[in-house]
Amino acid sequence: MKGIKQFFRHGGRLITVISLLIITYCYAMFQGGFVSWFVFFTILPFLLYSILLAVVPIRFKEISRILSKERIERGSNVQVTVTFRNTSWLPIVFMMVEELPMDDGHYENPNGNVTKLFLVGWKREFVWTYELKALKRGEHHFKGLQFTCTDFFGWTIRQIKVNHPQLFLVYPKISDAAVLPIGMQYDQGASQSRYSLIKDTTMATGVRDYVPGDRFSWIHWKSFAKNGELRTKEFEDRKTQNTFLLIDRAVQRNFEQVVDYTASYIAKIVKERGDISFLSAGIDRYFAPIIKTDNQFEKVLQHLVTVQPDAQFGIERLLFEEQKIMSRSVVVIITGELMPELQQLLNAGTKNARKIICFVVSEQKKPMQLVSQNEVHYVSVDGLQQMYAEVKHA
Repeated sequence: MKGIKQFFRHGGRLITVISLLIITYCYAMFQGGFVSWFVFFTILPFLLYSILLAVVPIRFKEISRILSKERIERGSNVQVTVTFRNTSWLPIVFMMVEELPMDDGHYENPNGNVTKLFLVGWKREFVWTYELKALKRGEHHFKGLQFTCTDFFGWTIRQIKVNHPQLFLVYPKISDAAVLPIGMQYDQGASQSRYSLIKDTTMATGVRDYVPGDRFSWIHWKSFAKNGELRTKEFEDRKTQNTFLLIDRAVQRNFEQVVDYTASYIAKIVKERGDISFLSAGIDRYFAPIIKTDNQFEKVLQHLVTVQPDAQFGIERLLFEEQKIMSRSVVVIITGELMPELQQLLNAGTKNARKIICFVVSEQKKPMQLVSQNEVHYVSVDGLQQMYAEVKHA
């Protein structure tokens, strides 16, 4: 139906122009005289141009878009530079270019409209820049461009749509979040540090004198057989963060800030060479058993770009269903609201994890709570940067 309306609208304008040409010609023929022929020859170029504009193929090629930033984070602005080329031989008087509508829920109103008016003539190459403001996290899809060409008096209006899809991603906003020290119990004593030092007993780097308390399996027996002195193998110290991170996708409140803080938390651990596991469960399920390298972190960010609060069950259910993969770990939960079910679980404690640290992203800043050796930290939505600094100096 829409195509039929456009056909009659375009055809109606063309018929009107042709009718005007015939009427002026008949007027000059029958009326005669200088004035009538002067009117005909004066209006003739404009009428012929309108007819040509209606029937001549108009093509735009070599379309490209360049974004001002290679990596875009939530809430930032980006300038889009569009270039294209007119490959038709007919000169165009006026041309308006606009982006085909995207999902306007992904950004605020652009700087002006995403349209541009050109006075073309014989010009072939064009450059157009506009700005998208306050971009939201997610996948953004450009669809194409619409060109509207018109003659001197608007008698003929020609619209050409060119599909030119392009995808760009808006990542969560990453800040310099500090990682809370986590205490872990080992075979010999306890450690209270940001990272746990674990001996990699598969690779010996040397030997040293025996010290009381060294494990029996670490003794270098070949050295003992040669000189009768007890020597202990030296192993490479490997830093690891025995942490299992869960993002709560059952709570919609402050979810964008929850995603930001999740990305910031993982980024900090990766930056400081720690180990962390990550689980996100909702309609889809994403599990990263270990995140140590930038490539592994990039895959997690790809998931966080599109993650939504679509879980049909609470985060406490994951602690029971996934207890095998998170056993003997410190579980870190990041949520937008401390639900009663999760509060009860923290109060009762769980055997599925050694310890649970829950970060609640809320509008109000509250002091840390210690419940049954589990910790609850409140992160202020309006002061995430301030919260990071406070944790770092804690």
